[in-house]
Amino acid sequence: MKSGRTIPGALLFVLCLPLLSGAQALKAVRVAQAPKIDGDLSDEVWKSAEPFTGFRMVEPRPNQEPTERTELRVLYDESCLYFGVRCYDSEPSRIAANSMAHDGSDEHSENDDIIRILLDPFQDKRNAYIFFVNPRGARSEGLASGEHYSLNWDGIWEAKARIVANGWSAELQIPFKTISFKPGLMAWGINVERYIPRKLETIRLSGTNRDNFFYNPVEAAALEGIRDVKQGKGFTFRPYGMASVLKDHIMGEGYDAKLDGGFDIYKNFTPNLVGAFSYNTDFAETEVDDRQINLTRFALLFPEKRMFFLEGSDIFNFASSESFTPFFSRRIGLINGRQAPITFGAKVYGKIGDTNMAVLDVRTDRFGEFAGRNFFAARMSQNILEESKIGWIFTNGSPTGEKNSLAGADFTFQTSRFSGNRNFSASGWYAYNWNERKQGRHQGYGFRLDYPNDLWDIGTSYAYYGDSLDPGLGFLPRNGIQTAYGQISFRPRPEKGLLGRIVRQFFFEFSGDYYWDLAGSLETRKLFMAPLNLETQGGEHIEFNINPNRDVLPYDFEISNGVVLPAGPYDFTNYNIEFSTAGFRPVVADLGWRFGGFYSGHYDDAEVGLGLKYKGYATISLNANFVRGRLPQGNFNENVYQIKADLFLSPDLGLMNYIQYDNVSRELGWSTRIRWRISPGNEIFIVYNKNWEKRWDPACRFFPLEERGVLKVSFSIRP
Repeated sequence: MKSGRTIPGALLFVLCLPLLSGAQALKAVRVAQAPKIDGDLSDEVWKSAEPFTGFRMVEPRPNQEPTERTELRVLYDESCLYFGVRCYDSEPSRIAANSMAHDGSDEHSENDDIIRILLDPFQDKRNAYIFFVNPRGARSEGLASGEHYSLNWDGIWEAKARIVANGWSAELQIPFKTISFKPGLMAWGINVERYIPRKLETIRLSGTNRDNFFYNPVEAAALEGIRDVKQGKGFTFRPYGMASVLKDHIMGEGYDAKLDGGFDIYKNFTPNLVGAFSYNTDFAETEVDDRQINLTRFALLFPEKRMFFLEGSDIFNFASSESFTPFFSRRIGLINGRQAPITFGAKVYGKIGDTNMAVLDVRTDRFGEFAGRNFFAARMSQNILEESKIGWIFTNGSPTGEKNSLAGADFTFQTSRFSGNRNFSASGWYAYNWNERKQGRHQGYGFRLDYPNDLWDIGTSYAYYGDSLDPGLGFLPRNGIQTAYGQISFRPRPEKGLLGRIVRQFFFEFSGDYYWDLAGSLETRKLFMAPLNLETQGGEHIEFNINPNRDVLPYDFEISNGVVLPAGPYDFTNYNIEFSTAGFRPVVADLGWRFGGFYSGHYDDAEVGLGLKYKGYATISLNANFVRGRLPQGNFNENVYQIKADLFLSPDLGLMNYIQYDNVSRELGWSTRIRWRISPGNEIFIVYNKNWEKRWDPACRFFPLEERGVLKVSFSIRP
């Protein structure tokens, strides 16, 4: 019989938290009076919390003392969690604050001074919330997992920031109604990161080695002291009202005015399991897609931008290859780029213990010649080991109305402690598709190995796609093939001498992408070699790469209007030169030129971008893509022009303009949006879209096709 006292498990957990997290534990202090969220930390209530100042540098010198001081304070009351961050800066006039756009940090994450906060209220070490704020008060929020993050999730929260004489400061208010959490935890996971772009300096609360990903909750420290908090009734009602006017110039009819409305209902069944119902869903405020030049015979993947589908979408992530997605929500309610009416949508998503689940059911109404359809998708995964999971997925439905179902299973082993503190993952998947094709192979399967670290980034994968695999609610641009991919990247950092003063990091890369038919005959080979690829100490990027290709066309392919490539094998090599300036500068430029062989001839593909920014209040970017092909079968030229002009009075009120033209469709499109966030969760959108077609009459004029104006008001009611 053992003698001595046994340390209680709960006490042992608390004692070990600082060791497990790699940083000292933080204490959240409960207060009776909430601070005023205005970016000013002079409120007396902030003195209740002892500031944490033990941040360490990640870049450019891991684990060293930062060049600028940062203070973090954490408060909470019954309903909200509060963060106060003071970012001291010895040169406040050089603070970069170029954006006020919501979710602008996704596009400008390395362009502005910024504070990032990661919260893991589950302590499952796999998933977390992230919140960003820059010195102008521009906010972003999203979800993180491992080395990846997305800003797809939109939560109701508040943040304000201001530039002051000795730096800048920020206050964040996160309602407990907004986030899911596991009740009764003795500590939440937390990490905080500050980025100073002019110095390319990253400082962090925890996980300060270069191989530590900020977005991996495993690296988080412990936030203690959060007790007896409430989510209210866990009920959110989001009604909207809309007035729209449509003019179809082709049909020659008058203006069609319409009043409409709908609502979304969200219910937290538990603090981390949410049910949602949407009636007469509308996406009038959704951004238009970027036009792209496509010189392949395969479809391009456009991102989902509609909020109803984005919420909880991370749970549907499947361990398949990047070219195959079993569930791709853009297949629902979008037909030939036009919105089909959605009568209702219902979903349940979240966590039950260590189980992640999402179930979605959507009904679309009749649209043109397309009848109403029902679409269903379900995904479940189980957390196993420390960072790994196993799961399954099922979908049913097709935009065409054909019978189509898919079922799949996947497994991902992931660790950030491989060989000490390195990252490694291994995954495998299998899917089977039932559709109206009676013959052929309906299955797909594959695996992937990944070693994503700072000095060496190595990965390989294999996938098999049957010739009858055609997922109705998924994305698969190419079936009836086997594909193998391998890449290796060596990324040294010169630290001494003249080279060390000029170059921040080299990226020497090689990859090979192979496609065979199911009989084993090579169809496509794409090699990539980057003998020169570097980032300078000032943040500029310079790259030269070489791309040998082989493509066996199985049929005659019209690569451009009137230019047809005969079926058969083609071997060609092209080259690529890229240069971009550091994004934190008020004037930025991006240049790229791909040239060389192209199937039976040659081509040039030039991209030019210029951006002008004024203190977050105004941003103008001009981008152009020019393609010139010279082939024995004929010559072609394709161009895309884009102008974005954003004007902001504050992070809550902005005017966004987007103009696009391409000479293939010969359509000029203008989209303008006013977004006014009256208060968190309550917004007004004014949207105007108009399209013209360029016709080759003697005057070469633009003729209007369609125009639409929308006023949309949405509210959030949370008892």
